[in-house]
Amino acid sequence: MGIRIGIDSGGTFTDLIAIDDEARRIYANKEPSTPSQPLVALHNIIAGTPISPQEVTRLVLGTTVATNALIERQGANVLFLATQGTQDMLNLQMANRPRNYDLLWRRPTPFVKRRNCLGVDERVDHHGQIIVPLTPEKMAALADAIQTRIERDGIEAVALCLLFSYINPTHEQMLSAYLRQRFPGLLLSVSHEVAPVWREYERGNTTAADAFVKPLVTRYVEGAQQAFEALSVNGAHCLIKSNGGMALLDVVPDRPVDTLLSGLVAGVIAGQFFGGLAGERNLITFDMGGTSCDVGLVVDGSPNYTTQFDVEWGLPISNPVIDVRTVGAGGGSIGWVDRGGFLRVGPQSAGAEPGPACYGAGGREATVTDANLVLGRLNPDYFLGGKMPLSVDLARQALHQLSEKARLGVRETALNVLQLVNNTMASTIRLVTVEKGIDPRGYALVAFGGAGALHACSVARELQLAKVIVPIYPGQCSAFGTLIADVRVDRMWTHAFRSDRLQLEAVAGAFARMVDEARGELRRSGFTAEPVVKRYVSMRYLEQNYEEDILLADGPITLETIARAYQEFHKRHVQFYGYSFPEEIMELVHFKVMALGPAPKLHLPKLAAHGPLHETVGRLVYLSDPDEPVSCPVYQRADLPAGVQLKGPAIIEEAASTTLVEPDFSLTVDAYGNLILTQEAAQ
Repeated sequence: MGIRIGIDSGGTFTDLIAIDDEARRIYANKEPSTPSQPLVALHNIIAGTPISPQEVTRLVLGTTVATNALIERQGANVLFLATQGTQDMLNLQMANRPRNYDLLWRRPTPFVKRRNCLGVDERVDHHGQIIVPLTPEKMAALADAIQTRIERDGIEAVALCLLFSYINPTHEQMLSAYLRQRFPGLLLSVSHEVAPVWREYERGNTTAADAFVKPLVTRYVEGAQQAFEALSVNGAHCLIKSNGGMALLDVVPDRPVDTLLSGLVAGVIAGQFFGGLAGERNLITFDMGGTSCDVGLVVDGSPNYTTQFDVEWGLPISNPVIDVRTVGAGGGSIGWVDRGGFLRVGPQSAGAEPGPACYGAGGREATVTDANLVLGRLNPDYFLGGKMPLSVDLARQALHQLSEKARLGVRETALNVLQLVNNTMASTIRLVTVEKGIDPRGYALVAFGGAGALHACSVARELQLAKVIVPIYPGQCSAFGTLIADVRVDRMWTHAFRSDRLQLEAVAGAFARMVDEARGELRRSGFTAEPVVKRYVSMRYLEQNYEEDILLADGPITLETIARAYQEFHKRHVQFYGYSFPEEIMELVHFKVMALGPAPKLHLPKLAAHGPLHETVGRLVYLSDPDEPVSCPVYQRADLPAGVQLKGPAIIEEAASTTLVEPDFSLTVDAYGNLILTQEAAQ
């Protein structure tokens, strides 16, 4: 099967995992990211491995390029076209607020400037009937206005969102075809293609976001393909999507909104895989990198999905995604003192350039990595396997400046920095679990990322979790997730039906059309075998606001199929809310299709069951007392045989990560080399 490569292009580091399926061999590499020129890191990380490019059969890339562009507002200059009278929806946003009594709160900045929002003289009603026709004369006048905006404002992309186009897309189809002919070089995002869902603001904002990142993603994809071709990397070149599936790079620019969480979801996929190896089906994935910490849930062996996420509060994106929460808590998170004299950590990050003070690249502010180094938890001579030595003196200087502001000692400041960042991450996990009615104490923590294994014991103790799983190559775990991702296509149709007025033929026809479309896109993405197809209906009781997705049974869409879905909805409602109304009328709102092309099965090599245990000289580490260090034995992870058992405290070092086994934890190495940490007090 040749060699498969997975790459995760993060904000601080770019990671690579490659698997030779025939030789059962794994390659790993980690290089500093180059935020100003992200493609340079892609070239460097592949060139830095002994892999023969001609033997590559598939390369899958995960990236935060689109995510960062949205957050930092570094996307395209977009023109937004909406039905006359609704063109200001992106600026009006919603009436609700995150904090009702916060008078200083300001609405988030939209992706489109208000002066670039134009009305279209047309109208379709909620039944799909055309009330105000869209004529050729109107389209020509609108195109003239667009031409003026292109020349005056440098418009790079257009987002088109007309009222009720998810029911009747005729006007959007007419106008998009006209604009593509009139402006062949102008990138266009059309709402019935990007997000065919109701709720006009959510649909409009999703379409605007797609247009906002379209030029950037298009350039990134073209550059990545050129970089891979320059290295003569064979095989299919793919990008992981927000839904956890992957697509060929060639089709990614068609719907860049599908990739907004590309760099985040791969960690959840990898966590699901390694948790399964350890026999755990309920997992919290804990990916702590240099810039942020990403948290996901795996429930009963499957990642949690959602159909909407917010870039910021009030900027919703309607698109199927793996549910991941991100918090500004990473190795590069900066410690600071607020106006009240309280010590704080993050969300500001030193990033990759200049990075923490200990990197010696110009950073002056104390970070989480600096605190770990000063407390002896990191080996300054073995960071990135020794390729990137760290300066303890520079870290201590940065913490000294912070400690003077906080009026604490240097080591006491460092311990407080770590405690604060651990509390922040534990609080995020509580939000992800408790708000969904989940008790986190029944879950195992899968810890990875460059810093995840260093903080895992403290976070697990805070949450009373009994087990922590540290996968093999934790520093490159998200890259591993891109490698094992399936090919996945999602399709959705919105049309509200009452259960007492259901048009079965229309529903069956919509499902048939979406299944055909999904199968076709799978083939275009390189998957030619028989896919796994699942169909869902989003239901709610009449006059409720939010829906639940109900899986339909396989086979033809019949009245019996729908009746079974009704029964399942009643059960789901009891599960979440404690009651149901079996006699009430229900609404069927969204109709969804998920088509999956499973990735080839992965067979990891197993470790030898016996062998000598090599312990290096112990290192003094400050765990809880700034004046009383603890002597920790230090082990190289490559020297730990399968089945070995250790009691904390201990430090396990490897090239891209460090695992801290705290005193109340014990460690076991499983057959594949994964570290299983058990907290005795939580059992």
